[in-house]
Amino acid sequence: MDFDVVVLDTWTLESITELAARAVDGGPAVLPVRCDGGLVLVGPLTGPGTSACVACAEHARIHALPGHSPHTGQVMGGSVPPTVAALVERLAKRPQDGVMWAIRGESLEVSTHRVRPFGGCRVCAPLPDDSPRPITIASHPVTGTGLREANPRTAGAGGLREVLLDWRVGPVLRLFRWGSRSLPLASAELPGAADSSEAGYGRAEDFADAERVALFEALERLTGMTPRGSRTVVRAAHAELDPHVAVDPATLGLHEPELTDHPAFRLTPYAAGLPLAWVHGWSLTHGRDRLVPEELVYWRLRGRRSIYDSSNGCGLGSSLAEAILYGLFEVAERDAFLMAWYARTPLRRIATPMEDPQICRLADRLGSLGHDLLLFDATNDFGVPAVLSMIRRRVPDPRRPNALFAAGAHHDPLTAVRSAVVEVYINARNAADPRIVSFDPDRLQPMLEDPTLVRTVDDHVFVNALAEAAPWHSFLSGEETPVSWREVWPRRPAVPDLGEYLSEWVAQLAARGLEVIAVDQSEPVTRERLGLHAAKVIVPGSLPMTFGHVYRRTRGLPRLLEVPARLSRLPAPPRYDDLPFHPHPFP
Repeated sequence: MDFDVVVLDTWTLESITELAARAVDGGPAVLPVRCDGGLVLVGPLTGPGTSACVACAEHARIHALPGHSPHTGQVMGGSVPPTVAALVERLAKRPQDGVMWAIRGESLEVSTHRVRPFGGCRVCAPLPDDSPRPITIASHPVTGTGLREANPRTAGAGGLREVLLDWRVGPVLRLFRWGSRSLPLASAELPGAADSSEAGYGRAEDFADAERVALFEALERLTGMTPRGSRTVVRAAHAELDPHVAVDPATLGLHEPELTDHPAFRLTPYAAGLPLAWVHGWSLTHGRDRLVPEELVYWRLRGRRSIYDSSNGCGLGSSLAEAILYGLFEVAERDAFLMAWYARTPLRRIATPMEDPQICRLADRLGSLGHDLLLFDATNDFGVPAVLSMIRRRVPDPRRPNALFAAGAHHDPLTAVRSAVVEVYINARNAADPRIVSFDPDRLQPMLEDPTLVRTVDDHVFVNALAEAAPWHSFLSGEETPVSWREVWPRRPAVPDLGEYLSEWVAQLAARGLEVIAVDQSEPVTRERLGLHAAKVIVPGSLPMTFGHVYRRTRGLPRLLEVPARLSRLPAPPRYDDLPFHPHPFP
C-alpha cells in the first residue's frame, strides 16, 4: 500500500479524527507521526482497508491514561527530537497494519502496541444502528458440570492476552497476581479515572487459570458498561411505544418514592411519561422482539439516569446461548439472595461438602481466622440451586467484621456451593487485611440508625458485619442441624447440551409466569477473533441488585411477598409495609 508519512507538530483528538477519516475514505493512506509531551508516536498505518486507524488508536490511548484525560479540543504536540528522528525514519519504512510504536524521547525505549477498534470506531469500524435481532438457541454440546463450550481460541491466557491485554491502549491494561496457596487470585485492570477504576477478577486452582477467568470477567464488564456492538437509536416514553414490544419499567422494580427526594438520590426519578433510550432485546419466552430501557442494559452510561442498575445479569460465553445461560444464573443468584434477605426468610442449612477438597481447604482456613462457615439453601421459584454463604465470628469483636455473606447459583449444586464459599472466603481474607479494607466501626455505627448513609458496596457489606447488626440477620440462625447437599438436591442430572438445558429452563420459568429477555451485548473484535459473545439477561419481576440504600428497587415486585410463602418458608405472605428492608449485605 502506498502511503504518506505525516508529521503533526500540533494536533487534537478532533483533528486527528478528521485526518483518519480522509485517509480511510479514499486515501491516500497515511502513517501519522506525532508527539504527546516526551512521547513520540508512530502509526498505525491508516487508509482504506486497514484494520485500525490513528483515530481509534488515540482515543484508546488517551482513555487509558490515569486520571483526567484530555478533552476533544485540547491541543497536544511537540517537535520530534533529533535523537529520535532517525529511529522514526526507520520505523516509517516498514509500517505494519494495526501497529503503533511509542518511543520515549529521553531514553529511546520503543514499545509496540497492537491497535484494534475495540467497541467500534466511528472512522474505520462504525457500529450499526441497533435493530431487532432474533436469538435462536441451537444445539451446544458440553461435557462435565461446567456448562462451558470448548473454545480453543481462548484456551489458556495466550489468546485472550494477545487480543485484550495492552498496557497503553487496552482494553485491558494490566494483569495482577495476588492471593495465596489457599486460593490463587488475579485481577485484570480496565481503563478509567482514578475514582472509577474497574477490574475483572479471577479465582482458580492456579494463577494461569485465575488470569484467564479475570480476563473473561474484564471483557464481560466492558461489554456491559456501554454499548460496544451497536448504536442506540430509539428514544421515546413508554406510552409512545407498542406495549407488546416495550417492557414496562414498572415491572422491573422501581425505587421507593419516599427516597427519591433524599439528597443522596442523584437520579431523575422515573415517571411514566419520561422519554428514555431503548435497545432491542429478544424474548426467549415468546420468541419476539422486546425493547428494554438502555439504562437497564448498560450500567455505566454517561448522562442522567432514572433507574439505578448494576452489572447483574451480564454473561459471557463462547456462544450467545452460553452467555445468556450464565447471565441467567446470575439473575437467579441475586434474586434468591435478595428475596431471602428482604423477606427475612428462614433457610435450610447445608453441611459443608467434605468430598470437595477446595471447599474443605477454604473452610479450614476460615476456621483458622476465627470464623464458622454456614451454608443455606436459598433456591426459589427459578428452580436452579442457589446457595447463601455466611461466615460468623466465633467470639464477637466490636472492632472487626463479625459476619460476612455471599452467594452462588448453578445447575450443579456442588458448583453453586463452591462459588458461594470462594466468594465469602475472599471477602473474609480481604477484610482481615487493613491494606485492602478499612473496617471503621465508628463510621459504620450511624448507618444502623440511618440506612440512607449506606452508599457503597463496602457500606452494605460492613454495616452488616457490625456486632450490633446481628438482629438484621437473626432469621438465619444457623442453629439447626445441617443436612447434606445431596439430600437437598438428590438428583444431579447431566447436561449434555446447554442449548437444550437453557430452552427447558426458559420453559419452566414461563410456566411460573416469568419471561426471559436477552440483549446481545457482543463486541465485534472479540466476537470475531475469540468467538466470545456477551449478553444481558432481564427477567421482569425478579429482584434487581442495587447498591446504595436509597437506590433499592423493590416496588412493583409481588414475587418478593408471594414466593417465600408459596415455598412454605413463611406461614403467609408478608405485608410490604411490614418488611424492615435493612440494607442488604451482598458483596
